[in-house]
Amino acid sequence: MKQLFLGLALALLALTPHSPVLQEPDAASPITIQNGEEFFIALQSNASTGYSWTQQTGDGNVLAYEGNVRQSPSATIPGATGQQIFIYHANRSGTSTITFQYSRPFEPNAAPARMVTFTIQVP
Repeated sequence: MKQLFLGLALALLALTPHSPVLQEPDAASPITIQNGEEFFIALQSNASTGYSWTQQTGDGNVLAYEGNVRQSPSATIPGATGQQIFIYHANRSGTSTITFQYSRPFEPNAAPARMVTFTIQVP
């Protein structure tokens, strides 16, 4: 089932080139997304280490979190980095944040290895 969802998400990325795909460096400044637009955040991830990204959306009224999928590494080298792709929809005008933490779910008391926050503005 997860492979089907991944395939659908990747097909959606290919079919909707107008949908913004944001990456970690884009978090350096606020990003404008149009009301009603779908957008993606793709973050490098290495599942073989036990780490994964979790997200928290600041305002569920402005942005709707639709889910996420993992994209396997393009190289078949053990330990190669893939990515997690998070899917959002801009519901209404306003500003919201999305905070990501890269951590191991089996180490709940450990500090995240990385954190990144995106500020999204919807005019």
